[in-house]
Amino acid sequence: MRIRIYKGRILSFESPSTVNEYRYMVVREDGRILELSNEIPVRKGEVVDYSDYLILPGFIDTHIHLPQFYQRAKINNSLLDWLEKYIFPAEMKFSDSEFARKASKEFFAELLRNGTTTAVVYSSPHKEATEIAFQEAEKSGIRAVIGQVLMDRNGPEELLITPEKATKDIREVASRWHGSDDRLFYAVTPRFAVSCTMELMKRAAQTAKELDLYIQTHLSEQVGEIEVVKQLFPDIPTYTEVYDRAGLLSEKTIVAHAIHLSDYERELLAKRGTKIAHCPSSNFFLHSGVMNLRKQEKFELKISLGSDVAAGPFLSMLEVLRDAYYANAMTPRKAFYLLTMGGAKALGMEDRIGNFEVGKEADFVVLELEPLASINDDIDEILSKLMILGDERNVIATYVRGHALWPQR
Repeated sequence: MRIRIYKGRILSFESPSTVNEYRYMVVREDGRILELSNEIPVRKGEVVDYSDYLILPGFIDTHIHLPQFYQRAKINNSLLDWLEKYIFPAEMKFSDSEFARKASKEFFAELLRNGTTTAVVYSSPHKEATEIAFQEAEKSGIRAVIGQVLMDRNGPEELLITPEKATKDIREVASRWHGSDDRLFYAVTPRFAVSCTMELMKRAAQTAKELDLYIQTHLSEQVGEIEVVKQLFPDIPTYTEVYDRAGLLSEKTIVAHAIHLSDYERELLAKRGTKIAHCPSSNFFLHSGVMNLRKQEKFELKISLGSDVAAGPFLSMLEVLRDAYYANAMTPRKAFYLLTMGGAKALGMEDRIGNFEVGKEADFVVLELEPLASINDDIDEILSKLMILGDERNVIATYVRGHALWPQR
């Protein structure tokens, strides 16, 4: 079996405070890690020399919208107005399969160029565009969880779907793609309670449960959004309980934002095992508010990081880290832990990806430090400079399962 030996300054985030460091990582042909060491490995193989570079676990983006890729940096502080003015018209374009393919191909290439090895993706409300997204993700080699956005009210007619049709679409696309190559997975994706009836959410939740699919949606992003949810579901005390009554909250559910929560809602999310995708860049851009990370952690909620493109303007998760630090002061070690192992735990993939351990799959990113720092600098100084000053220009190569996906060779 072919073996590659990667040489560099290799960092693995074991906890929010613990970093393991290695000089060599031995990877077999199927992408599994055979050995990690600081001494020259006994095993022989092709040496890939990144001695002057930093090697980190691949970046995991747990909340991003493919159809919004071209809509970044369009200012409007009201989430609902922003959706109507920019996002719904952008998503309508994905009814054109040729456009959907072009956008999907470019989208996944850009993620890899930015060092993202795993992405949790909202497609458009179109079944065919979602199918195309899976096809292009497969070609790119990236690891991805993808879902067709579901809406049956409060949106343009062209983007709405009946609960019956939604169930049919989910089953058809998930049957082809969920678990494909053990790398691509399906997420049932009701946009949010503002655009979904209880019937649609209940059917979506039941289908997810039957097929063991992921679930993704938005929760408590802006105060105005929460007020609309109260009007739409007057008999349900809180936004979080709307999802709970629909059956959407589970250990395989990721809710984005979760900024404006009561302690009761946090307790409910924790009880259901639901994960939170923290999207600080988006929260700053739309002036939605600041998520209180310490309160979430008090209830032992699992937190990961999302770019939330296009409300988030950056595909580079290094730039998202900077905003995460501005939102909630934290050590660089903790920030990179959330970006790597935090994402893996959100997906229940911590036994496969998220850090470097023998037997895990070798998803990693190679980073150039100059002129920000020297390869021999203190770990915390390096991570601090990458977190505050880094972006896609620092990414030299991106690997999934030990295969270089960017730059393309």
